[in-house]
Amino acid sequence: MAKFDIRMVLADIKAYRKVYFLTAVASFGGMLFGWDTGLIGGVLTMDAFQHSFNLDKTSPDFSNLQGNIVSVLQAGCFFGALSSFYVSDKFGRKMALIIADAIFILGSLIQTLCAINTTSLAQLYVGRVIGGFGVGLISAVVPTYIGENANKEIRGRCIGCMQLFNVTGICLSFFVNYGINIHIKGLSSAKWRIPFALQMLPGALLLVGIIFQNESPRWLVEKNRLRDAAKALARVRSKAVDHKDVTQELDEIVTDFQGHEKLPLVAQLKASVSSKRMFYQTSFAVILMFWQQWTGTNSINYYAPQIFQSIGLKGQSAGLFATGVYGIVKIVCTALGLMFATEQLGRKYSLLIGAAGQAFAMFYIGVNSAVNPTKAGDSLTGTSTFAIVCVYLFVVFYSFGWGPIPFVLSSECSPNHVRSLIMAAALMTQWLFNFVIAKITPIMLDKITYGTFLLFGSCCILMFVYTIFCVPETKNVPLESIHLLFEGNIIKGATKDTIPRYSRAKKLQNHHVTNDADSDVDQVGQKGTVTGVQHIEDA
Repeated sequence: MAKFDIRMVLADIKAYRKVYFLTAVASFGGMLFGWDTGLIGGVLTMDAFQHSFNLDKTSPDFSNLQGNIVSVLQAGCFFGALSSFYVSDKFGRKMALIIADAIFILGSLIQTLCAINTTSLAQLYVGRVIGGFGVGLISAVVPTYIGENANKEIRGRCIGCMQLFNVTGICLSFFVNYGINIHIKGLSSAKWRIPFALQMLPGALLLVGIIFQNESPRWLVEKNRLRDAAKALARVRSKAVDHKDVTQELDEIVTDFQGHEKLPLVAQLKASVSSKRMFYQTSFAVILMFWQQWTGTNSINYYAPQIFQSIGLKGQSAGLFATGVYGIVKIVCTALGLMFATEQLGRKYSLLIGAAGQAFAMFYIGVNSAVNPTKAGDSLTGTSTFAIVCVYLFVVFYSFGWGPIPFVLSSECSPNHVRSLIMAAALMTQWLFNFVIAKITPIMLDKITYGTFLLFGSCCILMFVYTIFCVPETKNVPLESIHLLFEGNIIKGATKDTIPRYSRAKKLQNHHVTNDADSDVDQVGQKGTVTGVQHIEDA
């Protein structure tokens, strides 16, 4: 394992500053759904919100209604992710982000202006579905866009930045809710309108910033726009178009796409299951996103105030404040994980350590709730205090493992010519089970109480086992060479990667596709980019 070297990280930031800036701009897309994730749980507990929509929190149907309000956004996100294949493939990654951002801002505006002269939830539902459609589309395109632009040395860290901005949005919305709860008294609708309005701010920053960024060079190659691809690659690498590093990387992208340019949907579906390796790479991204949701993280994100109260923390403000601190811990740990674990420790060990820590935290919370159940008015005991600590402990391990890494691996391990399709399927899976978790969490907390945490803890154990036998290490491997990690016996290769000195990623970090290709490909590699352009245009 590599040493944690802060100087190396700072040197990377200087050397790859254009990539990091592109990453920061695109990652505002992560802040969009992070903001909504954090704000809705606090808004639902506000008396002003309940008053505006004439909701009765003592009603037996209130928990089910909470689930509906939260989860309707995920329904929109699911269909947004579904549309990402067509939109990003047809119009490009950059234009897809612009379209999605405009849809999100429209949805946020509708949510902000609802409940005027009415107590109906219909307009709120419509706004959340529209906003969710934009969020789902963004969530599928951002990791693809960043991954296709970033250098292999920092690719994982850059893709993971979307998760960093996501948790930053969650934290900011937590504290907006907390501040509003403290400073705005009474039943004024401003208490819940302000959080909905403020989520348009990161949307505006994304819209302004993305206009000045380049398109994905890999998408441009796929569309036979080789000269534009060379310019985009040179820009993001801060090098001349004819620089040998730019021409070599472009040659490798051209080589990887040969015979796979402009594939229609049916052809991409067939290509995704054309061999054992392709099927595994296709399903790999979907499985990772499935597991990410069953860590239980979004049950805490959406219902943190309620969860803190259920394990002994008193008062609405105390619950909101504890949730805000939870958000700060999440930001710090995600940032540290991206700086010191994703590229140094590697993707595989980040997932392993994360799953083990998450399992311990969830099991303790569940067992403590079963053995020492808290009642209204009870004071905090030592075991209850440690249960609250375990909520924070959970997020420490989640933030550098199962938080950012599934996005990293999904984007990295999807072959170039079907990446849009696979990322659409992966994010559809994520939003589907995000919807399920949002819907069932308040019901589980009400019906099976501590069993909720035991269920998530058991899932974390299964994730640990899956990571050992089925997840390869990809750090520092060129994007066009990652498919080699899925050749042969997948379980044997992934298990071998668990031992750092035997990791296959070390052997592939300097691998070049053009060195191992057939005679036509060798010709492309030797004659350079212009030959590659001519080859594809002739085809």
